[in-house]
Amino acid sequence: MVVGVALPSHRPGLPAVGGLSDEGLAEEVRRALRESRRWEARRVELIAEADRRGLPDRQGYGSTTAWLIGLSGEPAAVCRSQVAVAAALEDMPETRKAFASGEVSESSVKLLAGAQAVAPEQFARDEAALVAQVAAAPAGRAPRVLAEWKRHTDPAGAEAEVERLHTLRALHLSTAWSGMVHINGDLDPEAGGVVLAAIRSLAEPASLDPADTRTPAQCRASSRPHLTITVPWDTLQQGHGVVDTEAGPLTAVSARRLACDATVSRLIIQHSGRPAEAGPSRRVIHPSLRRAVEARDQHCTHPGCDTPARWCDAHHVTHWIEGGATTLANLRLLCRRHHRAAHHHEPYPRRQ
Repeated sequence: MVVGVALPSHRPGLPAVGGLSDEGLAEEVRRALRESRRWEARRVELIAEADRRGLPDRQGYGSTTAWLIGLSGEPAAVCRSQVAVAAALEDMPETRKAFASGEVSESSVKLLAGAQAVAPEQFARDEAALVAQVAAAPAGRAPRVLAEWKRHTDPAGAEAEVERLHTLRALHLSTAWSGMVHINGDLDPEAGGVVLAAIRSLAEPASLDPADTRTPAQCRASSRPHLTITVPWDTLQQGHGVVDTEAGPLTAVSARRLACDATVSRLIIQHSGRPAEAGPSRRVIHPSLRRAVEARDQHCTHPGCDTPARWCDAHHVTHWIEGGATTLANLRLLCRRHHRAAHHHEPYPRRQ
């Protein structure tokens, strides 16, 4: 037996949903969102006051999170997050004000709190501007706004964070009894960018053949990579800093490594961020030279590594951006792992 529950279509003080025009319906949703944010801010304010008074302890709870779980019935992770937001807002007056007025959502407050934790003094100085930018930014843009601020505030920390992401990478493959292969994992921005480019190369509408009968999902399973990165010239020369990509940030060191064996083109960009002029593309390593390197090395030249040539990069022993020649004598095959080690100045013996 199915029991249906009829919700009231009209509540005192609110317009009847069925009587709203399309524009009125959209405006009412926006109004509801603003009110929801105000109540979220009110809840956080109450949690902070309860914690300040020591109310959870007086009522026999071991922590404010446990007290909130008891009151709300929400999972521990949700309550822990709300308590953390309440604590962070104590030192974020501009954010607290915008939250209370409904200008920013709780998810945006969490992003701002993460930025505040990185550099409290700088955040206090820039808080008003950051809140305004986050409030005006589309949802997908807000994390990038704060990521850019973090990089300018703490360049060394930004590079360290990119390296930390690299250490967290993991990929799991398994074959089911049916023969299907299951893939699950987390990729750092560089590897993720390659995978995204591979998937899109044959899956996006612009790449599809009208006569192709495969589904988009089948196309994604057959795609090949082509990764595009825009790198400031001085960043590439100096090898310091962080570069933005669609998948996430890359260190300048990683950009130099990718440039070892890539197609390069000159692009002049205006202060507004729009391209002003583009030069012709050129392959750093000509296909015929690549074949010669593969014929000589056959696999990764790191001692003891036999990764096949097709999975290796052609590495400039002296980088071309430092005047190194793109010649057979200055090139070595290195697998991705050992190519990364070479560019990160991790010592490894070269095989003659």
